[in-house]
Amino acid sequence: MSVYSAVLLFGFISTGAAVLTTSLNGVWTLTEKEEHNISITGQVPGSMYTALMDHKIIQDPYYHDNDIRYRWIGLADWTYSRVFNVSSQMMSMANIKLVCEGLDTFATVTINGHLVAETNNMFVKYVMDIKPYLKLGENSISVSFKSAVKQAAILASNHSYLIPPACPVPQYKGECHVNMVRKEQCSFSWDWGPSFPTQGIWRDIYIESFNKTAIRSFTAETLKDTDGSWVIDTEVLLDVPEGETVEGSVKIRFDVTGMGSKQVHTLTSNNNKIKQRLQLDRDFVVQEWWPNGYGAQHLYQLYAFFTSSDGRTISAKKLTIGFKTVELMQDFVSGDPKQGRSFLLKINGVPIFLKGSNWIPADSFLERVTKERLRNLLQSARDVHMNSMRVWGGGVYESEDFYELADELGILIWQDLMFGCAMYPSDPQFLSTVSDEISQQVKRLKSHASLLLWSGNNENEKALRQSWYNTDVNFTLYYKDYVTLYHDTIQPIVQSEDSTHPFIMSSPSNGIESLQEGFVAKEPWSELYGDIHDYRYMDPFFDPSVYRVPRMASEYGLQSLPSYETLAEVYAEEDMDLCSDMSEHRQHHPLGNVQLMAEVILYLNLPNSPDRKQKFKDTIYVTQIDQAIAMKTETEHYRRWQNRLDESGRGNTMGAMYWQLNDIWQAPTWSSIEYGGKWKMLQYFAQHFFSPLLISPYEESGMAKVYICVDEIKLHVTRHPHTHHLQFVPNPQHKAGFLFGDMVNSNPQPHSLGPKGTLYISMYSWASMEPLYNWTQEYQMNVTSQLVFSANINNMLHQADCIRRQNCFLFYHLGNPQNGPTAWQALSTFSAVIGLKKAKIQVTNIITVKKDQVFNITISTSAIAPFVWLDTPGVQGRFSDNGFLMVQRVKHLQYFAWESVDQNKLDGSLTIKSLTDIYY
Repeated sequence: MSVYSAVLLFGFISTGAAVLTTSLNGVWTLTEKEEHNISITGQVPGSMYTALMDHKIIQDPYYHDNDIRYRWIGLADWTYSRVFNVSSQMMSMANIKLVCEGLDTFATVTINGHLVAETNNMFVKYVMDIKPYLKLGENSISVSFKSAVKQAAILASNHSYLIPPACPVPQYKGECHVNMVRKEQCSFSWDWGPSFPTQGIWRDIYIESFNKTAIRSFTAETLKDTDGSWVIDTEVLLDVPEGETVEGSVKIRFDVTGMGSKQVHTLTSNNNKIKQRLQLDRDFVVQEWWPNGYGAQHLYQLYAFFTSSDGRTISAKKLTIGFKTVELMQDFVSGDPKQGRSFLLKINGVPIFLKGSNWIPADSFLERVTKERLRNLLQSARDVHMNSMRVWGGGVYESEDFYELADELGILIWQDLMFGCAMYPSDPQFLSTVSDEISQQVKRLKSHASLLLWSGNNENEKALRQSWYNTDVNFTLYYKDYVTLYHDTIQPIVQSEDSTHPFIMSSPSNGIESLQEGFVAKEPWSELYGDIHDYRYMDPFFDPSVYRVPRMASEYGLQSLPSYETLAEVYAEEDMDLCSDMSEHRQHHPLGNVQLMAEVILYLNLPNSPDRKQKFKDTIYVTQIDQAIAMKTETEHYRRWQNRLDESGRGNTMGAMYWQLNDIWQAPTWSSIEYGGKWKMLQYFAQHFFSPLLISPYEESGMAKVYICVDEIKLHVTRHPHTHHLQFVPNPQHKAGFLFGDMVNSNPQPHSLGPKGTLYISMYSWASMEPLYNWTQEYQMNVTSQLVFSANINNMLHQADCIRRQNCFLFYHLGNPQNGPTAWQALSTFSAVIGLKKAKIQVTNIITVKKDQVFNITISTSAIAPFVWLDTPGVQGRFSDNGFLMVQRVKHLQYFAWESVDQNKLDGSLTIKSLTDIYY
């Protein structure tokens, strides 16, 4: 809803008194005069890279080694300019302000040749008084940018001591001193992304003309009162010119209920923040907002109006809000304080196991990130049962589209502030711009229903304590900088601006324990507190015993290669080999390609096709198998530990957010979704290991153990009467629509705590599609993760008459192996498997369900087929399942096209392979 439509909707005074908004988005002139004498047009919002590409002065910057070849672009200074018209109506207004939602980063703004402002922070919205410089009719505006790379170097050289790291490692192929500037940190490169240090007007730019004042920001906090009713605390920040006094009323109106609040105020530039509380009627039934899987995402509209007492000015803003409460619970996990504290989030009083991933910028050129791209990525997260997403601290505070989609889809947002993997300055100028940044961004984002918590930085506490950047040479100095920035500056701003969402100083950290140890814990990677980031590249990733047992895992991952189709967009034909120079160039993680192959050897035999192209395709396939198995193993390990504590206090794990969901370009990375949206095998596996009903088998000390994990249900936290250990217990007073009402093969009774049913266990030979032996196990769930089956594997092999474990595997289901939850358990690595036959897998039927969009596909196999992989080169979409083990002769799938495609085209594109197809 625009300002004007909001005004007209509620019958206020004519639009002549409203704030006039004049957009300056669109075509500007872009010039570089110093070195290259370039003058072209460029779109705003935008950057110089996309403008140059649009005019074919450069190729796709992502192609081949263009990130190196086009380094000159980031070292040059670029200027955006245009003319615009000022109407007599605008000139009649007392105030005319230029609003720049985002300038990247060091800019000088002039109007008709007059200096208006100089900027130094990509994340700050700048509002400039430009009326003194305007004239009726045609006017000119110029925004001249300086190279952020050069400015960073100047700031570093002028600083009294080194703020490390000075430069990224050589494999990143990036620029230096990015921590000296308030700019997207990964734009100078990262271990998964290129260096493209953009300049440009990256968000909307417009002129606001008004008489008395304009609403600059409007925020709301929803709080649940002790009697169960809800209140809305609002804050309206108004733009009042220096030296002016403005009288008027602020009215808050809630949705279409007629409920509202109105107050009269006298405003000045120093008294321009209006707080009003709206108490909702007790008989009004509030529909709470829930994360994905726990209930609906109910959203409401809230409006703020300012009307000056003389009627000459009206300003309006709209918010979309949801009603929820958030609590970060950090209680002792047992009666022994030495066993540490919990770290879990409650939404509306319900403990939530965070199932999610980590988000990085979806493109180096943010102007290319459309709402459609964002929807595809976030819908893909929702489709695999994710309920949370960590917006990582080396990128950007994302667009309104991103957070609105998260609100709509039920994705809780763990919001890092934009400080990552570095030490940072604490000089007055830096702290001043950071203060503006944090205040603005918290105001902008805190009203979103999807917001979960704030985190001050990414990995900086751990980096300082472990001296990643040689900070031990003067720990006291860098410790002081750390505390000054995050504790003394940032934390008070966040907590002052937002009382409803938790703030943690770093991720990973020990949470409250880090604070008690002086803000930098002795071991901020402890399993007994807070969250951890954990990467294990050369360990047997398929063995759960190698993984730690934290309170929450907010980062963990393993690399894989993207599909051949995705790499073909940016590789030349001769590059299509893991040993090519381009494959090495594209791999920014030190020793990354060596690790990829070493990890394959741990679990699989290397592909051996004599055809170079096919061998590379098969190599991609096995790296994706490794990644998917690793993340499945680690994630299920975390889910199994929800209700357990070992003797040292490890356990009560309440979150698993793997690194990372999306890609910024086409390269080997940790992502589960490739640049362009294609799902890797990991993304398909995620829909199973994040399933609300999970069968999770593993081996421990020669025993086959099976846990069943349930979530997306209403829980309550209890303590064991003797040990005082925390336990998460299903609420027997569940509501329809939660998992219990839909449990496969479960028969909840009125007095039972959780679902009950039968676990079916079969042992198969790899050589046959008929089971060797079957077992059943009745189960009754009393907690959310529970051991339901345990048996000696050697005894099971003997019962099934299986000669050795390499010949056999176990298969599990709950009574419906076609459509219900299933799991399988190999009893050896696939490099040691005996008896696996080459399967003949074919499509037997395709039926159009929804014209050009949804198709039913039936496939058949002649033998047991592990890691069956379907692909549709040239067609964008996804399958209902992929990367699976075929134990039945027939499997039914669906295909969801993301573009219009007829059945014949889909049929012609469809390819199928399984593990045995890569060996010759």
